[in-house]
Amino acid sequence: MIETCADRVSVAFRLAAALFIVLNMLAFSACSRNNGGNGKGAKSSAAMDSTLVIAMLGDADYLNPVIGATVTSSNIFGLIYPSLLQSEFDTTTGLMNYMALEKKLREVTPGQGKKAPKGALAKSWHMSDDHKSLTYILRNDAHWDDGKPVVSADFKFSYQLYGNPVIASARQQYLAELVGADKGRIDFDKAIETPNDTTLVFRFYKPVPEHLALFHTSLTPLPRHRWKDVKADEFRHSPLNLEPLGAGPYKLKNWQQQQEIVLVSNRKSNLPKPGTIPAISFKVVPDYTVRLTQLQTGAVDVVENIKPEDFTALLKANHQLEIKTVGLRVYDYVGWSNIDQDEYRKSGTCKPHPLFGSARVRLALTTAIDRQAIIDGYLKQYGVVCNNDISPSLKWAYNNRITPHAFDAEHASALLKVEGWLPGPDGILQKNGRRFSFVLYTNAGNARRNYASVIIQQNLRAIGIDCKLDVQESNVFFENLQARKLDAWMAGWSIGLEIDPLDVWGSDLKKSRFNFAGYRNPRIDELCELAKQKMDPVGAKPYWLEYQEILHRDQPITFLYWIKETQGFSKRIEGEDLNISGTFYNVDDWRLRPSANIAQ
Repeated sequence: MIETCADRVSVAFRLAAALFIVLNMLAFSACSRNNGGNGKGAKSSAAMDSTLVIAMLGDADYLNPVIGATVTSSNIFGLIYPSLLQSEFDTTTGLMNYMALEKKLREVTPGQGKKAPKGALAKSWHMSDDHKSLTYILRNDAHWDDGKPVVSADFKFSYQLYGNPVIASARQQYLAELVGADKGRIDFDKAIETPNDTTLVFRFYKPVPEHLALFHTSLTPLPRHRWKDVKADEFRHSPLNLEPLGAGPYKLKNWQQQQEIVLVSNRKSNLPKPGTIPAISFKVVPDYTVRLTQLQTGAVDVVENIKPEDFTALLKANHQLEIKTVGLRVYDYVGWSNIDQDEYRKSGTCKPHPLFGSARVRLALTTAIDRQAIIDGYLKQYGVVCNNDISPSLKWAYNNRITPHAFDAEHASALLKVEGWLPGPDGILQKNGRRFSFVLYTNAGNARRNYASVIIQQNLRAIGIDCKLDVQESNVFFENLQARKLDAWMAGWSIGLEIDPLDVWGSDLKKSRFNFAGYRNPRIDELCELAKQKMDPVGAKPYWLEYQEILHRDQPITFLYWIKETQGFSKRIEGEDLNISGTFYNVDDWRLRPSANIAQ
């Protein structure tokens, strides 16, 4: 939608009203806390000292690792459920290191005591000489919150859930190397063996590099005894989704959907221990300005993705705040539907999209968008032009020989002219009677994407393309995206730290559930498979270099920029260790300083 002056006034009024309401609520709360002699102040301070409050853009979709697909969901079920392994990112090489309990204990410096790795259920693992099987030995002292032991059968049962096409987990691609997957149906009796409660064996139909085998076999388990009677077609709607039974450092206390999720420290957990902070509140605050105000006034402790232009005022207004950065793992992009989505949903046929089906047209769109202007105007030094989905942080595989497509409106127009797109009577390009007009969708509450979408709209209008803007509520937007109902959209992606992109770019669209664009290139499929055949990940580098060159040429989407994520933190938080693994990488180890010890 084109914004008018009236729209801007309306937006400004709503933001001012939101700020007024928040500030008055906080002022009222402060007055109540300081109302002398009634004991309310002490109670509020105690609650503050024991609860970490994190403001989130959107709610979780599910608190179930099999079907949860949002970042919020991942942050939360990572605290509720146990993990098979611990992983660490080597910033020098860009490779992942995996650890089980025994390996971690051997690496501890003598004299400092033994430290179990965070959440590790596996004591050890062994890869067979032919790289076709991986055996884990599990701990025998881990228990679900109801007292039942965590056993190998829980993993086999959970992998059957992940692989069930009726449940349609977004992580089905993790099972692609198990026995039977090459024939279209995993043979779970042979693919996963559980000879006893502490032995778990995964078998593959082909040799698999150890790092990928560890990555793909560490999916989060569910308790079999809790879920075994739930039918696949009822799985997503089961009330058990609202009552997660975990074994991790936190457990669910309350979930008010679209408002707040509250976790409390799980006093029974030994994976590795109960969470240090007694309670964590994930508050859903869709509006950026309100999130910022709540951070400034101390109503919340953490807000992600603070805009760089807000740093100075924020830190000046509250000296008990600091900005922390993490990157480069997240990028924004503009998605173009390479195929006619309506036709695909009706018949399963992949016909080229009438607007975006040509690689030359998609290249023209990328060339027409001034990505550096978006970075300069919003991200500044916290943004880097993105060429493809292999991050510069993955140093061993990144192709630094690729030169970004430069902003060049004349070249974009020339490419479109070759494709038959010529100016119509109203100045909008047309071809065979069809105007080059579409709606670019994005999710509500993301100020960065709102900013970028306006520039994109202006850039495209300058070469005769009518790009309308529409913002959808986050859950609706992502549901439509997963259902392939959008022709053009702006979204973001947080990459995995192991390179395995078939779930994003694989030509089999039924298996590649994140291939929202419907991009298909057999050579991409081949390169991914060739890379997986290298037992040493560095040996796959030539394939990943070519992979990046193809994406750069075909432009299945327009990669915009890598983001150095900028997070606002209250200084009352201690022990945080932000790294590329995530803002909340070690949140169960965080501590809160008592309010009495915080300088005002």
